[in-house]
Amino acid sequence: MDKYDDIQQQVIEERIDAFVRGAMTEAEEQAFKQEIKADSELRAQVLATVSMIKSIRSQEAAKEKTLISNNTKERLRTLVAWACSIAAVIAIFFGYQKDKRFNELSALVSPYYSEYNMDENARGDLDSASVAHLYTLFNNIKVQRNVSTIIAELEPIYSKIDSDFTYSAYANDIAMNLALAYIKNDQKDKAIPILKKLAEDNPDTPIEAKALELLKKMREI
Repeated sequence: MDKYDDIQQQVIEERIDAFVRGAMTEAEEQAFKQEIKADSELRAQVLATVSMIKSIRSQEAAKEKTLISNNTKERLRTLVAWACSIAAVIAIFFGYQKDKRFNELSALVSPYYSEYNMDENARGDLDSASVAHLYTLFNNIKVQRNVSTIIAELEPIYSKIDSDFTYSAYANDIAMNLALAYIKNDQKDKAIPILKKLAEDNPDTPIEAKALELLKKMREI
């Protein structure tokens, strides 16, 4: 191909480029379309150029889609990591707050626990198995962190004290220990009426003093 042919080919390529980009005037475009219809070689070059452009655009679109997908995945990983970090901080914070609260309540009720021993405290009103179980519940309030099960067992017993004389000899012990369990379980609203009744039922006694003192301390935390 001589220099003239090179120039001609360059002109053709520039015209094809202008046509494909829509840079021709309306008249130039119409004239070029007529040339394409008449010249099979020119038509083949135009189609090849259009095909190449479509391929390039398709590859760019695929790359962009992959990039967006990767960015989205990266953002999701970042968000998940961030959420996990926040959740961990919250768990640590609330775990700390929960432990702090538990320690405060345990310290509050600790001086009011009594050790119960069958040989020393059994009063003969109940069979030994029932007394032993009752004393086990009382003693477990001090040593167990979760006292919900103990509360569930003592509540029905306490509710029948006034109408059922079976546990009458242990009424004050049941009331005090249920109140201590409520406090340790952060249910002060349930402990307050029990302690007030305990004080009212035992005027001028160490039990009254103990109940009133505990009520006063409860208002301070």
